[in-house]
Amino acid sequence: MNLLPRFVTHNASLKLLAFVLAVFLWAIVPGAPQAGETLTDVPVRVQVADPDWVQAAPPEPAEVQVRLSGPTREIVQLAREGTTIRVTVDRISSPDTTVALRRDWVALTGAPGVIVEEVAPGAIRLQLEPAKSGALPFEIRTRGALPAGMALAAPLAATPPLARVRGPTRLVDELETIPLLLLNLGGIDESGIFDLPVDTSGLGSVLVTPQRASVSVQVEPAVERTRVGVPVEVADGPDYNLLLEPDTTEIRIFGASGRLAVANLAGIRAVVDGRLLQEMEPGQSRRVPLGLREVPFLLTAVAGADSVTVIRPLGERGMR
Repeated sequence: MNLLPRFVTHNASLKLLAFVLAVFLWAIVPGAPQAGETLTDVPVRVQVADPDWVQAAPPEPAEVQVRLSGPTREIVQLAREGTTIRVTVDRISSPDTTVALRRDWVALTGAPGVIVEEVAPGAIRLQLEPAKSGALPFEIRTRGALPAGMALAAPLAATPPLARVRGPTRLVDELETIPLLLLNLGGIDESGIFDLPVDTSGLGSVLVTPQRASVSVQVEPAVERTRVGVPVEVADGPDYNLLLEPDTTEIRIFGASGRLAVANLAGIRAVVDGRLLQEMEPGQSRRVPLGLREVPFLLTAVAGADSVTVIRPLGERGMR
């Protein structure tokens, strides 16, 4: 008579083998290879949680050594993937602050069995300065010109129009706008939206949010208008009579048809700089550049001549 239950004797050899294997695994896991290792050049990442202060310089030192112990496999993986020590500073009372480094600040993601034995050096020095926050407009800068026959139909506009900034007060106070990377007009032959990153080259440690803006570009085929007989004026001229040859000019104006339709083209002035005409003797003449003023925004104007002759007459004829 078999005194053992059938569920015990059924496949007894397989059950015995499984039991032996389980005991073997239980015995070797606690004895998994252990190791000690020192990681060098572990970067220190500092977050200043006090809104009244920001870092003025990287921490000193910016990298530390971390001595670890634990399973060899986990230490090897941690050394291969790298780690950091994350420091959060909540309350600051001085611009020169020393922070003692805690072992639990070392990031051990994916290595639960690793123990931090020591961090060396045990403290870092932080240099801080007063912080300032605000909002500044994005600055859209361009290079090149639109392809021939095309013109801007509306001003370039950024979305969002403002960026939030935070950083050292001395740096934020120097900023008036937040520049975007240059927009190349030469490759634009139709209207569209262009995504431009912030140009961080001159911002120092100032943080900008967002880091990009969408720039709207509206273009149309360019058309031309012509004004004839536009009088040539002397601006800021000397206190004596002058003659101009020629005393009128033609002006050609280019731009999008919609802009030309609403622009004050009659307000464009042909002007010579009177400061170039000082101390002229009676009977003397000078050839001076002719410029245009009051040209409406987004339009281009070209005078029929690039210069005029100015004469100081011997008598009283001429213009003041």
